[in-house]
Amino acid sequence: MSWEEREILLVAKTYPVRSRSHGNTVCTAGILEDTNEWVRIYPIRWIKYAKNNLKKFVRFKAQIKKNTSEYLQRKDSYKIREPTIRITDDSLTKTQNKGVWQERKKILLKTLSNSIETLNEKFKEDKTSLGMIKPIANSIEFLILKPVDEIEIDVEKSTQYTIFGEKLIKVDKIENVFKYKFKCINVKCSTHKMICEDWELLQAFRKFRKIYDSEELEKQLRNQFYEKMIKYRDLYFIVGTHWQFPKFLIIGLFYPPKR
Repeated sequence: MSWEEREILLVAKTYPVRSRSHGNTVCTAGILEDTNEWVRIYPIRWIKYAKNNLKKFVRFKAQIKKNTSEYLQRKDSYKIREPTIRITDDSLTKTQNKGVWQERKKILLKTLSNSIETLNEKFKEDKTSLGMIKPIANSIEFLILKPVDEIEIDVEKSTQYTIFGEKLIKVDKIENVFKYKFKCINVKCSTHKMICEDWELLQAFRKFRKIYDSEELEKQLRNQFYEKMIKYRDLYFIVGTHWQFPKFLIIGLFYPPKR
């Protein structure tokens, strides 16, 4: 399959993971502008995000092609030619713009799936591995699987370079112990407990641990990613399967304000 230029709305990005050859890479999920389908594009280096100001809800064009070498052969996984990335529209990144959340909802709600159960069936049918679901609001719980002062953090102190001599910037490696517990809104389902790999959540933990003690750190995390979400926001989960096995994880949070 040949490379093809497509326009993509960037919707979710996971916390960077370390790569021996690329430094930190980010798994990115978006929506193809021409077909309104979910797409996973990988790898994009963290430094590319920093240099090119790639924010959530930015539109960009790039050359991509199906990732036929991937182990699970997921329908929506694509490789990307990173140098071809160019931003085409950043209007939806600006929350101060009137009506921006309505415009975001107009696009994302077209992709809404009924439930995790529905997505599991879709994966069995055609390897669909991305989607968005609506949890029942009063079923949501935010779980931290261990005391925050015991969460393992590997701080990268060494300096490495690519074969071209470019310095690789590496972020802290954080043990992912954050989960949401919930039930899907459209079916009678068993309770789900899912790891959340959303960039905003793990970056908030990384930032807060430097300025708060353990008690306040946990309080701040729960306030920002649970209490405010439930009280003021209409929370949706963007989910995708793990690269090694067909188990869905939360890779992004979509939280338009309540009316």
